[in-house]
Amino acid sequence: MNDLEKKELNELLQRLIQIKSVNPPGNEDGIANFIKGFLIKNDIPSELVPLEEGRSSVVAKIEGKEERNITLCGHLDTVRVIEEDWSKPPFQGLMEEGKMYGRGTADMKGGVAAIIYTLILLKRRGITPQKKVQLALTADEEWGYRGAKTLVDQGFFDQTDFLIITEPTNLQVAVGEKGEIWIKAKFYGKSAHGSTPELGVNTVVPGSKFVLEVSEEYKKLFNPDPLWGNNSINIGQFHGGVQVNVVPNYSEVQLDFRVISEEDKKRALELVRKKGRDIAEEFGVQFKEEIFNYHPPIFTSLDNLYIQKFMQVAGVKEATIVKYCTDGGTIIPEKKIPFIVFGPGDIAQAHQNDEYIELESLYQSVDTFLEFLKS
Repeated sequence: MNDLEKKELNELLQRLIQIKSVNPPGNEDGIANFIKGFLIKNDIPSELVPLEEGRSSVVAKIEGKEERNITLCGHLDTVRVIEEDWSKPPFQGLMEEGKMYGRGTADMKGGVAAIIYTLILLKRRGITPQKKVQLALTADEEWGYRGAKTLVDQGFFDQTDFLIITEPTNLQVAVGEKGEIWIKAKFYGKSAHGSTPELGVNTVVPGSKFVLEVSEEYKKLFNPDPLWGNNSINIGQFHGGVQVNVVPNYSEVQLDFRVISEEDKKRALELVRKKGRDIAEEFGVQFKEEIFNYHPPIFTSLDNLYIQKFMQVAGVKEATIVKYCTDGGTIIPEKKIPFIVFGPGDIAQAHQNDEYIELESLYQSVDTFLEFLKS
C-alpha cells in the first residue's frame, strides 16, 4: 500500500469508529448503511440483510473468473463503553504514535475496514480474482451471533469455498477456535425478613461455595493439548438477593467454559451438575443447571490447500488456535467450510478501556488479503 492508500484506510477506520454500534442495543443499521453507500460509491454492489428493526448485516460481492466464492467475514457491533473509564476518546478514532484508539479498533472494526478496503483496491486496480470475493459483515456477533445465523439461513455461504474471519490475531493464522458453553447454575431457597434469617433458606451462601469449588475443581478435569492449549472457565456473573434486609431465596451463577472437544463440554456440564447438586443437598436448597449458549469447537486441517497457500502468502510457518468464539462457530458447523481466523490487531485489546490497533498491522493485513486473492 502506498501512502495515499494508507491515509484512505485510516480515514475509513476512523469513520467506522465514529459510528456507534454498541451492542446492546446494536443499532447496526447506521454503520451498515454507511458501508453500503461507501461500497456503492466505489462501484461495488452491496445489500443490507435485515436482522430486526434497526439492525442489519451487509453483503457485497466482486465478480471473479469462477462463480463460487471466497468470503471475508467480520462483525459490525462492539461491546459497551463506560466513557469516564477511558483516557482516550472512544468514538473519535484518535491517532497517536502509529496507533488508532477507539471502541472497536481491534475488535473488530479494524478487520472490517481492512476487508472493505481490500475489495476497493481489487476494483480500483482492475484485478479479477480467480473466484468471486464475498464480503459478509454481520450484526449481533457480540451478543448472540444472530446476524451470521441469518446469513447462513438465507444461503449466503452456499457457494463459499473458503472463509476468512478477520478477528484480531496479530496477523497469525488460526485454523480453529475453542468451543463456548455458557451455563447457569440456579439455587432456590426461601425468603424471610433479614432480622429472622433462621426462618428462610439463604441461597447466596451455597452459591458462593459453588463458585469457589467449581473454580478449583475444573483444573483437575482437563489435560492441555499441544495445539489447542487448555480449557478455561470464567465466572461471568453472580446474582443473588433483592435487598439487604431480605433473605435471598434465589441465586444464579453464570459460567463461561471454553472447551477443546465435545468430551470436555460433557465434563464441564457434569462438573456443574454434580457440584451444584452436592452443595444444594448440603445447604437444603434446590438446584438446576441450564445451558443457555453453546458453540462447538471448530477446526480446519493444515492439509487444506487454501490454508497452505494463505500461510505461504502471509509468511506464517505455524498455525494457532484462537481461544475466543467467532461467527465461525455459527457458520462452520452448518456449512462445513474450510476457514481461518486472520486479522489485524491484538485480541488482548478487545473489550478494553483505551482499546487501540497498531496501524501497521492494518496495512499489512490488506497487503496479505490482496496477494492471496490475486493468487
